[in-house]
Amino acid sequence: MNQARKDHEMFIWTPLIGFDKEREDKGVADYYSTIGFKPDGISLFLFSPDIVHHHEDGMERERVLPPDNCNYYGNVRNEIRDIQEWTNFELRELVAGLESRGAETYMGLMGVYVDKDPRHPSHYNTGHREWLADHKELMGVWTIGAASLNVLKRFKDGTYYEDYFLEKVRRALKDYGFSGLHVADNFCPPGSGGSAKNGDYSDDMIDQFTAHTGIELPAEISASVDDRDREGIQKRGTYIWNRYKREWLSFLTWRWAAFWEKVCRGLHEDGKKVIVNNAWCSEPFEAIYRYGIDYKKLYEAGVDYIAAESVATSVHMARELGPYRMYNYMTMPTLMKAYAPEGKLICLNGVKDSTEEWSTVGHFASNVEREIYSLTHYFVHTRDGLRRSMDGFLVCLGDGLTREEWAWLRERWEIGFAELPRTVLTPTFIWSDHAMHELLPDYIETKRWSMHKTIYEFAKAGGQIGAVARIEDLDIVSGPIFIPNIDLMSEAEIGRISAYDRGPVICTSPSDRRFRLPGAQEPDISFQDPIADFKMRISGYRMGYLDYADITASLGEDDGSADVEGDPRYAEDPGIWRLDLVYRKASTGFVRACGKLLRAAYASAGDLSADIEHPMLPMRMSDGTIRLLIGNDNRLQYRLPVVRTKRAVERIASKSKFPALPVKMVDREGRTILPRSDRSHESIVSGGFIAKIPPGGMTIFEVALADEE
Repeated sequence: MNQARKDHEMFIWTPLIGFDKEREDKGVADYYSTIGFKPDGISLFLFSPDIVHHHEDGMERERVLPPDNCNYYGNVRNEIRDIQEWTNFELRELVAGLESRGAETYMGLMGVYVDKDPRHPSHYNTGHREWLADHKELMGVWTIGAASLNVLKRFKDGTYYEDYFLEKVRRALKDYGFSGLHVADNFCPPGSGGSAKNGDYSDDMIDQFTAHTGIELPAEISASVDDRDREGIQKRGTYIWNRYKREWLSFLTWRWAAFWEKVCRGLHEDGKKVIVNNAWCSEPFEAIYRYGIDYKKLYEAGVDYIAAESVATSVHMARELGPYRMYNYMTMPTLMKAYAPEGKLICLNGVKDSTEEWSTVGHFASNVEREIYSLTHYFVHTRDGLRRSMDGFLVCLGDGLTREEWAWLRERWEIGFAELPRTVLTPTFIWSDHAMHELLPDYIETKRWSMHKTIYEFAKAGGQIGAVARIEDLDIVSGPIFIPNIDLMSEAEIGRISAYDRGPVICTSPSDRRFRLPGAQEPDISFQDPIADFKMRISGYRMGYLDYADITASLGEDDGSADVEGDPRYAEDPGIWRLDLVYRKASTGFVRACGKLLRAAYASAGDLSADIEHPMLPMRMSDGTIRLLIGNDNRLQYRLPVVRTKRAVERIASKSKFPALPVKMVDREGRTILPRSDRSHESIVSGGFIAKIPPGGMTIFEVALADEE
């Protein structure tokens, strides 16, 4: 790790086009001069796994690398230069140059199979016969089509791809001098169409499934089906997904863990590391249900880093499909860290992709700034104190950024990775592994909200969660706590929650479960969704100070959206990752009331407040000041929330780059305090201040309040 950074690591993911093979040092010095810092790791995005498949042991012969190793999809240029024709020897020199500067280098791969498909844009240029064209038994066979590599499959002779791959990749990493392996789309996680629901339902995978589970399928399902028989594959998939869903998911989580245990063991023997992207932007429960990938099992298998695809802005700006998932993606890494706290978790900082032709830093700068500040300000309670939920960033991608854009990013990272707070003033989410695993069968039956769905929907309604703690660490937590789906916890865990006496307790459960904390205590506030057919209930304990009428004023409001039709067990699951999981309807008025209840539980509520439509994330710093992050969900206009304070504001400063002007103060009646030449305004007692938040962005304030009189 770079010694200048003690609490986080910084990685860059970049195609070869980010460097210049014509320079004696292959452009390394210029690249470092442009980025302006020393990264801990650089993943050279070689894209095609044929860099491994076609590798010659010992690398004694110089050969020209195909275009799709020289740039992502063989794209002809980025903003800085045209694609260059690299050789394997030149790549080895580049790796050595980067390693000599202290950066661990990773071989970055995907498992995409292009096959010169004329439907692809012309700049998708492999420039060679792909290895998979001669091994099509390894292609993913999904209900929606067949495409790309499925690394869990076997060759025609019955041997496993993973054994072949491990032998080849060990040699390739050694010969090139890489420090490790980094894999993403279509390698792990599986292809964008290869969800657990969609398959792979080929003869090979079904044979592995039945051998592992002992399940005997009917003859018409187990009988051999040609990979090209789409109707036969769909029939088989529908049968398994509807009748053996849990067993199929359990098989996949086991199979992925077995794959990585074998690969990691071999690479670790060689002193190499492994980075794996998470499952298509999914938190722990969704990763298991949609892709059959269990993050805890990946870490236990030996994966060194998981890279969370926390790229809400770049995903949304790419095409008009689905909602803007800012709250979804920003809270996703926190749940990943809660589930597997020992594993290293880095977050993708999606800034620019010349091949996919998007640039958040160029076209949506305030949005990506908000992502940086948000991801660096979610925390987890540990025995050693608060720590960030993430361990650093992986810049995606690092080839087409200008010197000025890198400088802009460095400024935001420095702000985001500033000192840790003493305490987070929002409720702390209490995580339970037991509840997460109990959710799977319950979700299959009911399509109830997951913990993550509850957290990000309530956050959108104004009630944010800035910290998480595992139930085993409840004794080190103080202040308000939040437990969505508390009914899924074990009896012992519920007992620990019931005994918690260091702040308010807020929990949700389905109304028909009639959940109550054990013991004599009754909730101070409790209400259910008055409109939805599948009714959720939220309850708050040790919250006798609340105005019930104010909190529940929105109950009965609704947007008229539809609920799941028919038996929830057979609701149509999304086929691709850009579509949301299916959940039961909750009325908008109920969600707003829940957001308001969580906001009312903020430990800072007595010191400062703002209208509910302005998302606030407060935390207390070591010097007693309050650091306040305020977001703006309107991506077209500035917002000017009035932050009201119980005590006079002693001083206030913007810790972010905007706004630059002094913050405007207001008096007790909310009127702006205008500076006067005779300084008479200084005698006016302030009652708050006016914040200014950029469109779609976030501003960070540091507020010091006067002592109580």
